[in-house]
Amino acid sequence: MCRVMFAAGDGKRIRPLLDALVRSSENDPYKERRGRGNQHRDGWGYVLLKEGSVKHYRSLRPIFEDDAALGSLREELEGFTVLMAHTRAASQGARNLFNVHPFAFSSRHGFTFWLLHNGDLDKGRIMELAELDGEELENVSDTYAFATYLCRRLPSPSLDDVLEQYRIINGTMKSLFNTVTLFQDSGGRFSAFITASMSEKYAGNPLNYDYGRLLLIEDKDLFAVTSSTFELYHPADYRVIPNGTAFYVRLGEEDFDVETVRL
Repeated sequence: MCRVMFAAGDGKRIRPLLDALVRSSENDPYKERRGRGNQHRDGWGYVLLKEGSVKHYRSLRPIFEDDAALGSLREELEGFTVLMAHTRAASQGARNLFNVHPFAFSSRHGFTFWLLHNGDLDKGRIMELAELDGEELENVSDTYAFATYLCRRLPSPSLDDVLEQYRIINGTMKSLFNTVTLFQDSGGRFSAFITASMSEKYAGNPLNYDYGRLLLIEDKDLFAVTSSTFELYHPADYRVIPNGTAFYVRLGEEDFDVETVRL
């Protein structure tokens, strides 16, 4: 499984969160306590939205060994910025660049989206729901199957439509359904949808819960959702996000509006 973050707001306040992602990925005590090693080294990627442009980057290198890309990204973190990032510790799908998050898709319904996910989903069930060919997608991750499902079944990036389809996929969850999706509609408007969900069985193990919970920072110039390990590397006024929570974030050129819903 993985470490994730989403942040919208003042780029200077996002920088220490990026640094916390790097350190969390190189040494994750919560992962180590579960007997899964202490690193997230199966690639990393990000989507940066700033001043009307989108930059999408993926690499098979561990984030803590990709200094040039990190340096370039840090320089971008000025002014109003939206950043989603993911470091992978593979659980499903081949360990290759194809399966590194975030994924980028364009829907037949006239919108584009970028998706990242931490956790395990029932890939076979998702492919049944989307009427996908299991042999064709044998080597893809459960997250790729989920993104393909959205292309088939999500009619629009409106809150009502997104919530309906994500609730269906939440029903295929095996462990965690922690996701970040950035949408752009055909009118050029951006929004984000973030989920924080874990199964009762998974949450019943304190080691799993500590690893899988997501943290929230929310004030006038920053909205951020991060993996739990960030609290070890960056002091901030975090709140633990209640299980089964989702956020719909409407993104302007220099501001954001957040609506909290139940998944």
